[in-house]
Amino acid sequence: MDWLKRLTSRPVKNKPEHTEPPGQVADPTEMLAHALRSHGIEVTRVGDVLLLPGDLGLKASVHDVPSANPGTYMVGYELIALSPLTANKPVFSSMFGHGDSREKAITNSFVKTMIGPLHVMLEALANHVCDPPRTTLETWVAATASWNVFEGQVVTEESEGWTHSLTSTYREHGWPALRRMFEATQGRGHHSISVTLASFNSEVSGIDILLDDEPWVEAVEHFQTLPWQTGAGYESARHFAIALDKDPAP
Repeated sequence: MDWLKRLTSRPVKNKPEHTEPPGQVADPTEMLAHALRSHGIEVTRVGDVLLLPGDLGLKASVHDVPSANPGTYMVGYELIALSPLTANKPVFSSMFGHGDSREKAITNSFVKTMIGPLHVMLEALANHVCDPPRTTLETWVAATASWNVFEGQVVTEESEGWTHSLTSTYREHGWPALRRMFEATQGRGHHSISVTLASFNSEVSGIDILLDDEPWVEAVEHFQTLPWQTGAGYESARHFAIALDKDPAP
């Protein structure tokens, strides 16, 4: 499988400078393998790559992220998927976690990955459906293409004083806007969409939107004009989706 060689040798995009040395933290690949097997999914490990049904390959890694708060650790749990359904091109996702120890930060980021991106990758690329399903399947249509869009759960975090206002605005205005922009601009082929939002002290403090793992500038600019309603505490929302050609070209 040529894609396996690519996955084991491909440098990680947007990776922080420091990668946690082996032995100091739980093996991210073994964490993922254990979770998948507990989920009833057959897994074969080849080096640091997990092979799943449907010829899906998954590679996991954990990276330290600088923290502005003393005593708080931050890490990123990155997941890379490669599949014939993506023309053997990688699909990336990153979930950042925090905690008062590195182990807790890793657990936090891994749980977010499990809730969101992992289920999207499994249901879109490995023909696995949870009971009940953990993704929503939609059909998006453009003039010359149509896609099956596997949309994951919106992963949220809140502090005291949260109101779910950020997530509610995103669901009502943000996600529908992304769909309209996508259908108006994208052509055939697979795509991934990653959204990270944060608010604090009644203001939106962060908007990060990636299309195919690249900044989606037009979407960010549009989000800056949305009628956000935010609470006094901290709130974040993370969302991940994969779009596959509904009728692949022969």
